[in-house]
Amino acid sequence: MNSRVDGDDQSRLIYASVKIVLLLLTACSVHRSLSPPNPSVKSEECCSGTEGTDTLFEKFVQSITYCSKCMVWMCVWSDIVFILVRLVLFSTLPDDLKFGWEEYVTPDAAVDVGRERIPAVMVLGVLSATIAAGLRMWCFNSLGPFFTFEITIQPKHRLITHGPYAWVRHPSYTGVYLTLVGATLVLSSPGSWMVEYGVRTPLGFLASAFWVVKCVFAFRGMSVRLKAEDDILRDTFGAQWEEYAARVPSKFLPGVV
Repeated sequence: MNSRVDGDDQSRLIYASVKIVLLLLTACSVHRSLSPPNPSVKSEECCSGTEGTDTLFEKFVQSITYCSKCMVWMCVWSDIVFILVRLVLFSTLPDDLKFGWEEYVTPDAAVDVGRERIPAVMVLGVLSATIAAGLRMWCFNSLGPFFTFEITIQPKHRLITHGPYAWVRHPSYTGVYLTLVGATLVLSSPGSWMVEYGVRTPLGFLASAFWVVKCVFAFRGMSVRLKAEDDILRDTFGAQWEEYAARVPSKFLPGVV
């Protein structure tokens, strides 16, 4: 009997440790992906007058990325606390010392915590966010000082066609899509704090709804922005851009789209 209990305790500890590592890896990946590698550009230095450059998304792009990072970190830390509460309160403490915390954990989770598995959807989300961070950093390094979160043409600006830009014209947007989708999969995976408890509260429901609306708004804003970027680069570099666009027709995924 004792060996069975010890085995369950070990399984709980392994499960908790792995899940916490995956959560922190996701948060760090999102933070890195959505942190500008260069200082913000002054509004008077941003491109304007071209369709897609004066949108609401452009005015709040820095606020959107900052909000996304904050929300991910808050949800991740909530998840970590949730995991530790389940590990400690429902694995080691007797019933008379739980002080009513049972209502914050689903019955199945309290009883079966020793046999839990990391959800496949969470693993997929972590992979998506991690790959996105690597892709975004590759884009940051390739563009160097020319990479800004605002649309701008700097003095001595060059058309960058190496690195990920040799494969697709807008790889950084691919990274953003993967970042937001990955974070969403992780934070909404079975067993997460948001799924098990957060959405049951008015605040948690509003936070979830806000996240979805924000992501849809960001996806829409980026689809408008990338056309504006192509137009501005075409006007700036002329034949050089035309040759590049003919050689690299894909925007997000090589040979796909």
